[in-house]
Amino acid sequence: MMLDRSLLSVVVPIYNEEATLPELERRLPSAVEGLGFDDCEFLLISDGSADASEDLIRQMAARDPRYRGIFLTRNFGHQAAVSTGLTYARGSVVAIIDGDLQDPPEAIATLIDALEHGADVAYGIRSKRKEHLFKRAAYFTFYRMLRALSAIDIPLDTGDFCVMRRRVVEAMLTLPERNRFVRGLRAWVGYQQVGVPYERAARFAGAPKYTLRKLLGLAYDGLFSFTNLPVRLIQMAGFLLSGVAILIAISYVVWFYLAPEQFPPGFASLMVSIWFFAGVQLLCLGIVGEYVVRTCSEVRARPIALVREVVGQPTAGPTPVGAPASPRKGDGDSDSDSDSPRDDSF
Repeated sequence: MMLDRSLLSVVVPIYNEEATLPELERRLPSAVEGLGFDDCEFLLISDGSADASEDLIRQMAARDPRYRGIFLTRNFGHQAAVSTGLTYARGSVVAIIDGDLQDPPEAIATLIDALEHGADVAYGIRSKRKEHLFKRAAYFTFYRMLRALSAIDIPLDTGDFCVMRRRVVEAMLTLPERNRFVRGLRAWVGYQQVGVPYERAARFAGAPKYTLRKLLGLAYDGLFSFTNLPVRLIQMAGFLLSGVAILIAISYVVWFYLAPEQFPPGFASLMVSIWFFAGVQLLCLGIVGEYVVRTCSEVRARPIALVREVVGQPTAGPTPVGAPASPRKGDGDSDSDSDSPRDDSF
């Protein structure tokens, strides 16, 4: 299929990246030059940044009209920021790249080339990671555990760094989940997807924003959103433990009749059994409770994120799902030197 090169949208989630934004401004435009697109837009999604990131984004939008800032009302999380960016992206091709420059902007050209050869999605595969041993081990374990447990084929060692044709983005925007796991949703929608190896760099500047707690939260979203295995494990454990309990009961009856004088009083074994089965029951209730909580979250239908302000003018292109077709006076869409507030939900 011929690649539509009318507009390239680059979605960049930002959270306290004041140290990397100047370098991003230098490298991102040069990385997409020469790719043959008629126009491009850079969507910088500030996920409740508390440093000078939003001021820098305003300055970038003033210098280059291709930059737009979408400022969320608070920190909703990386996946919510990416999802919000997709609703504003108008391009025939949409790229997602983190703002910490660990995913090199120069690799976008390689991913675009994969689309040119017929793919609908080209995602980056992290062949090398310049991070400390504990974090590499945590990611290694997470991706393999998720792939083993998931009902869909989620590629190993991949993040959100990718490029997608417009029809894939539109398909993802129709999915109503509140607990977003973007790379899982990307895999779920299907289409022709290819992986492209690249070397993931160390952070250009600043401290890592993905803490262990956030990584565990991401693992939870991936696990509970794309597999029913935990509930099935509860069922299997229930059958197994019931069988073990029956065997123990039979063995105690046989022991009592064969050697009643050696039969122990049973207090210790009784307490061990009580504590063991109580622990198993609490674990099972916790897993079921996690699904109940997530079901309640979907029923509430709260927005994925709220947008406080939009900086910059949209580049011409198709109207994305969930985003305004064009800025209107008074609706809060502002240019680079406007501070008027905006509240949109996604």
